[in-house]
Amino acid sequence: MSRRNVTLRRSLAMLAATAGAATAIIFGPAAPAQAIPHCRAGYQCSYFYYSSADHETIVGGRTIFCDGTTDSFGVTSRYLEFSTAQCPDPL
Repeated sequence: MSRRNVTLRRSLAMLAATAGAATAIIFGPAAPAQAIPHCRAGYQCSYFYYSSADHETIVGGRTIFCDGTTDSFGVTSRYLEFSTAQCPDPL
């Protein structure tokens, strides 16, 4: 291998390493994927979707009621808030 090819390979390797480090700094480490919580039997569950991580603007939602019916509106997003309430005992 000629000296020119070795120099070119080293330069490309350094460029790739620098670009990878810059990407990691800019975008940060990848966050693990979060599963959408499952609604357990005997609970009413509400899912609220927000436009951003600050959770100020709701863009959609879904409620699963105690009788199994659902009501939804808007759109989903990656910014989710999930809450549950235990259903009353049936009479």
